[in-house]
Amino acid sequence: MTRLRSAVAWLFIILVALFLTQPTAQQHSVFEGPLPLPAELEPLLPA
Repeated sequence: MTRLRSAVAWLFIILVALFLTQPTAQQHSVFEGPLPLPAELEPLLPA
């Protein structure tokens, strides 16, 4: 069980490292614009 947990942890670390080192075309923050919401959540927002 420890080997499986260790393998999963290493996989996660590798994925995060790959994600952080990928040069993306758009270097913008998530908080700069309005967040895209699913259609079913839009009626819950105050006007």
